[in-house]
Amino acid sequence: MCACLYTAVPATAATPSLADLLGGGTVQVDGLTFSNFKPLLAPVFPSDDVLLDAILYHPSSLSSMPLIDPSGGGVFSHAFGNAMPAAAGSIAVLPLAGNPADPGLRFDGPSTWSVNAGNIASLQVTGFFYDVTRNPSSGPLLSADLRQAVAGAVTVGPDSFPSDGLPDIALGGALQFVFDSSGQLIDGNATGDLFARFDIPGVLHPSPLHLSQLSSGFTFPAQDTVRVYNLIAVGASSGGEYTLGALDERYDPPMAPHSNNLGPWLPATFAVVPEPASLLLCAIGLGGLRLRCRRQA
Repeated sequence: MCACLYTAVPATAATPSLADLLGGGTVQVDGLTFSNFKPLLAPVFPSDDVLLDAILYHPSSLSSMPLIDPSGGGVFSHAFGNAMPAAAGSIAVLPLAGNPADPGLRFDGPSTWSVNAGNIASLQVTGFFYDVTRNPSSGPLLSADLRQAVAGAVTVGPDSFPSDGLPDIALGGALQFVFDSSGQLIDGNATGDLFARFDIPGVLHPSPLHLSQLSSGFTFPAQDTVRVYNLIAVGASSGGEYTLGALDERYDPPMAPHSNNLGPWLPATFAVVPEPASLLLCAIGLGGLRLRCRRQA
């Protein structure tokens, strides 16, 4: 009898990881099909010093650096300083059903989108893309929404040495760019969470400044399919730590714009032909990121 009861219980499908989907997996949620998951970052990245020096002092030089690989032949994550690359196998992909008017996916990765800077400014950058296609019985794609969850406590410095006037920071953020079937950029979302602590002489424990924008959304003309680029950055100056919890990405029927999409900030030429270095520069510079590699003397 016990054997019969055991076999009568249906097997529960395991939650796929992002690594499973990058290997060719597909997810269907409330009339939408999510497929063609691919890594986005270029296989070879500039070194710590070269990249951070370019961000701070020579941003125009980023256009000549190989930063992303839209062909899908790149890598999933790069890390600088004491950071570790994100592990796609540690990111669970959960369907956001429950609300049929706004289906999507949750990328749950609190164990992998994390930086503990230690004695050097550290940064982790992650990138992947996927396609969203409506099923014949579903309505057209008309919106995109991005929400960022914070995993837990954040540490912000102070450094054990002078900061040369720069604040001690810890941050996590994401950019989402949506393209139509012809490859033209429609618009984008941005979320971010920034903690900054300024070293003020005579003040032993200054309170950190906290700036947060954890949701973003926009509507667009009807589409049957879209391609979505995701860029996630987590970083901290020396002595800092930050962990990003999850990203919720929803699509489908009309929604009220949140008035913080990226359209007004994109140059006219960028809106037609996206320039890869500019995309990643936005991700790394999210929230006014001013990381410098500063080793303890």
